[in-house]
Amino acid sequence: MAGSWDDLKVLLAISRAGTLTGGAALLNIDQSTAGRRLAALEAELGAILFIRSKLGFTPTEAGQAAIARALEIEARTLRLAEEVASAGRGPSGLVRIIGNPWTMVRLVETSLPALLARHPELDIRTIGGALRRSLARGEAAIALWFEMPPDHTEFAIRLGEVPYAIYKPRGVDAAKLGWAAFWDDEAPRRAPTRWTERARAAEERLVLTATDSSVILAGIRGGLAKGLLPMCLAEGDPRIERVNPGPPELTRVLHLHAHPDTIQMARVQATIAWLRESFARAFTPTAPSLELAA
Repeated sequence: MAGSWDDLKVLLAISRAGTLTGGAALLNIDQSTAGRRLAALEAELGAILFIRSKLGFTPTEAGQAAIARALEIEARTLRLAEEVASAGRGPSGLVRIIGNPWTMVRLVETSLPALLARHPELDIRTIGGALRRSLARGEAAIALWFEMPPDHTEFAIRLGEVPYAIYKPRGVDAAKLGWAAFWDDEAPRRAPTRWTERARAAEERLVLTATDSSVILAGIRGGLAKGLLPMCLAEGDPRIERVNPGPPELTRVLHLHAHPDTIQMARVQATIAWLRESFARAFTPTAPSLELAA
């Protein structure tokens, strides 16, 4: 395919951002430079690659073909850079881990030191949030989600089951408490939300909703309500206790989402191996906790 790599990077950036200004910002160059490189590429290929409108830049049929080939070149370039960087010193560089904030906290608290001791050249960046963030091509990133299906450009790996149970402030009558519950305006039918709707009696108030379990934990700990929590997050906290002994009230499956273009990167492989090894330590209750609940 014709065109310099710098020109192809502009092509890809505009396709991802949808505008010339956005594409320039992704590459940290000014808009006029991005425009010149795109014009040079279109002249060299003899084709218009984008339809310009007030709504942004939309790829033409020729543009879609050029973008597909540029993505292949980008993937090969990234793999080469990864192999060169890792030669002789092991996995290195930035890996983004995306997921709910409480899952990021659990990984950092229980398991991250072991990963960095094994691979000191890695740089882990956690990105917490309830909203889905698609994994970009070429980005060394991994996402951890529960019920959320992978994007059409991603694939999912099952990590394991995370048990949940109802907790209340220690020593407080659960019948006198309202509920604290998970709620996400963008995904109102998540498993914890549906479970709480079924469990909550008509006369019981919903006093607190949040997009992350760490906030629900704070509400229960502070005496506001009872609520459903990951057992790994709640165990060992002397200020709260389970409402019902026995098996977990809910079990959710945590999946790892990755992009096929970056799965072979040494740093991504090392991080995935660590997540698999660390799952039980980070997300399942300890044996004493299970015995007390049995």
